[in-house]
Amino acid sequence: MKLLLVTPRSTDKKPPIGLKIPQLALHILAALTPSDIDLTVIDEQMDEIDFEKHYDLAGISIMTANAPRGYRIAQKLKEKGTRVVFGGIHASVLPDEALKFGDAVVIGEAEGIWPKVIEDFKNRELKKIYRSEPFDLNHSPLPRRDLKLEPVILGYKWPGFFTTRGCPFSCEFCSVSDVFGRKVRHLPVAHVIRDIENADSKIFLNLDDNVVGNPGYARKLFEALAPLKIEWGGQSTIGIAKDEELLKLCYRAGCRGLFIGIESISTQGAARFQKTLKTFRENLDAVKKIQDAGILFHPSFVFGLDEDTVDIFEKTLDFLYKARITTATFNILTPYPGTRLYHRLKKEGRLITEDWEKYNHSTVVFRPKKMTVEELIKGYHFLKKEFYSLSNICKRIIRLSEISNPGLVQFFYAVFNNIAGRQITLESVPNNYKTFA
Repeated sequence: MKLLLVTPRSTDKKPPIGLKIPQLALHILAALTPSDIDLTVIDEQMDEIDFEKHYDLAGISIMTANAPRGYRIAQKLKEKGTRVVFGGIHASVLPDEALKFGDAVVIGEAEGIWPKVIEDFKNRELKKIYRSEPFDLNHSPLPRRDLKLEPVILGYKWPGFFTTRGCPFSCEFCSVSDVFGRKVRHLPVAHVIRDIENADSKIFLNLDDNVVGNPGYARKLFEALAPLKIEWGGQSTIGIAKDEELLKLCYRAGCRGLFIGIESISTQGAARFQKTLKTFRENLDAVKKIQDAGILFHPSFVFGLDEDTVDIFEKTLDFLYKARITTATFNILTPYPGTRLYHRLKKEGRLITEDWEKYNHSTVVFRPKKMTVEELIKGYHFLKKEFYSLSNICKRIIRLSEISNPGLVQFFYAVFNNIAGRQITLESVPNNYKTFA
């Protein structure tokens, strides 16, 4: 039996530049696949599918933005007689849509059901729908680390690892808690350590939605990570700034950067989020505490909230300058299917398109409440062009020394992220709303 496992990229063309996030789903499914199966694993961020080869079965993991690409891959494979199973968060939310392009759909986490899918296929009893309950992470397999799927950034291999699933928050624009549950589940710390040791690297990306979601678990994890002398970046809520002891421990564990969703610097916008601080000054103070601890603060912002007016872009720039931020992520609000935001905007008749390829955080797919589509796009591109101007990039790189004990990883990440952000911004088309508005 020949099996192909694929994570599609979001477009038919391979992106020329950008931070490639490692995909652990393929490593885990590969670990659950019997050794007698002829297995090919492709992450399209790094490699191409050989459509000349024949595969008996293909598993394709899709998110919303890469779902159309995944469907096109499925059509090509099915023309050669390959059966196709879809999984991932988009297929879990819209299984009927995925079934139009595939033969079966796995809803939920695949660990508890993947061996059954393969067994049913071998017995010619493949079902259309497989539902998996939240998996007991105490029984999670070690990801396959021999597949060479890790992105290489500036000459360094950056494997991904995870420690938790689930999220206690219920943000209107996010489906994580709906798919993975609001109860936070943890891998045993010893399991995490074995996985990191198997990955044979000293630089990692932690893929948790919130690495300090459970402070007690986080302390045990950080204490176990510290002796490994690795460096890593991860995600957290800004609330970590309130726990000085945990911050210091996080740094000693090797954390050199945290991606933190500030989401909005306006008081009205921030009120929508349970996980953010509410005032400009609180956020400024939190940034300083985290960077004084030696950890690069990488904020993420969302534009197009119902409370946002055209002055939100200038206010955000003002915050970035006053907080002396080195790197940042800017997103246009994206109403992913399955979220409460999607259902609300659809009910209000404000969705412009359901072309999933445009659900990419940089295209306006809905009508904002307090500004026009054009104003949102122009403000978004104005902000990015200002932030990624050459003069501002140079100032930010020089200011890296303000972070306590800046390391090589922080320098590489800051340079790469700023260069990539500038190139992507310059290549983007600010009038893309005209194609479907």
